[in-house]
Amino acid sequence: MGARSSRKVTAAISKIKETHPEADVQVLLMDHTILSTVVSAAKSFSVQEPKLHGLILNAGIVAVPYEITPDGFEIQMQVNYIAHWLLTYHLLPILLSTSLKDGEGSARVVPVTSEGHRRPWTVTKIPYDETEIKGFGRWGLYGVSKLADILLAKPLHASYGPGSLNSMQGMGEIWAAAANPGFIDTQLNEKNRDSVGWKLKWIHSFIRATGVVRPCDEGCVSSLFVAASPQFKKEMSGLYFSEKANITKPSPAAMSEEERVKLEAWTQEVMKKGGWI
Repeated sequence: MGARSSRKVTAAISKIKETHPEADVQVLLMDHTILSTVVSAAKSFSVQEPKLHGLILNAGIVAVPYEITPDGFEIQMQVNYIAHWLLTYHLLPILLSTSLKDGEGSARVVPVTSEGHRRPWTVTKIPYDETEIKGFGRWGLYGVSKLADILLAKPLHASYGPGSLNSMQGMGEIWAAAANPGFIDTQLNEKNRDSVGWKLKWIHSFIRATGVVRPCDEGCVSSLFVAASPQFKKEMSGLYFSEKANITKPSPAAMSEEERVKLEAWTQEVMKKGGWI
């Protein structure tokens, strides 16, 4: 289990063991606002573990104020997308070796996204210029990072998925798909409620009462479906899944080949420039 602090992960593991006392949960500490810790975590895992069957990229922040991390990136883009890309990059060798050992569908990656990728409607592309980035606002930047998460599944599928050159040459195969957990009753949503103006706080109470906000234990449905279900088939790799694990059509930007290629090229460039890959 990945976590950014020992205190938080200890509490999470204790809660898991209340229901599943036999669970063997190991800790992998990393802080997505410090990319060097992500690299260290990936290398540590690869040394300790012989296989990796499922990687669920679910760490995230929502609509926080504009901030540049010490690594030089807008904070939501770094935490929600860049760190996930970097972790996956360094775990690719063990994912591919696992697929060769255990066969088709045994290695899967799930970038966790959100319907926020299409809201507000200004999120029609990934911005790269600092002035343009600042113009999106914090909810817009959240949408941008979630758009990037969907686009992350695309190059993984294209490079390593069923039908890819890597797969056809017998060098390993990774199934990847983006999953939306839905509007879940988590601490993130509680923080959003507390940060909005008093005129909007009533909305949280209303949507909870009407069942729009779903309980925490339903938030894993789509992610686990992609990561572990035998019903997830190879032809589903590269697609986008709703909170009920149904194939769903994402925004036009999320289906854009131009956006996918541009984002992947930019990410590789800045990661090499920073010495993280």
